[in-house]
Amino acid sequence: MTSSSATPPLDYDRLRDSLANIGAVMAVAELHGGVCGALCGGGQPAARRWLKDCLDDQELAEPAVAIADELDELIDASARMFVDNDLVFEPLLPDDDAPLDEQVQALGAWCQGFLSGVGATASRETVQGDSLREILHDFAEISRAGLSEDEAAGKDQPDFALAELHEYVRVSAQIVFEELRGEPREPSRNVH
Repeated sequence: MTSSSATPPLDYDRLRDSLANIGAVMAVAELHGGVCGALCGGGQPAARRWLKDCLDDQELAEPAVAIADELDELIDASARMFVDNDLVFEPLLPDDDAPLDEQVQALGAWCQGFLSGVGATASRETVQGDSLREILHDFAEISRAGLSEDEAAGKDQPDFALAELHEYVRVSAQIVFEELRGEPREPSRNVH
């Protein structure tokens, strides 16, 4: 993931392990997608509410407060990525070294989470315009993505198609944020 000095990269593996330690069953990608969708629909307060509601619905082995700082950083870092002038937003997904089927499933889960976050925080009146509806429709289609038998067996290599989908999701999430939030970009700032 590319990042500016003001936006540290998020650690997929660390957050996956932290969620597993408290007994959360939601995939990291889906959780991040939901946070991002809620950020688009209602900003950081909405993202915090969505995340709390999401984790409250699960029977956790430990309270989510055990990883509260990590979850706050997830929301804050995601929000910073959306407003960064360098367009550094990235969905939190497994590395390119992860098995291809895991990458495909994670991208689908991220889109499913994003739709959940937007749906829980944005009013129908704010989700207007053909481009927004088209993006949300596309995300619904991507949420059902999977590998064909030939792709899973390695006969067809869908790496290029996955890279294109990843870039489409990355840019489209940024567009949704800008359209729903209606806020101009803040200048990049170096935080020490």
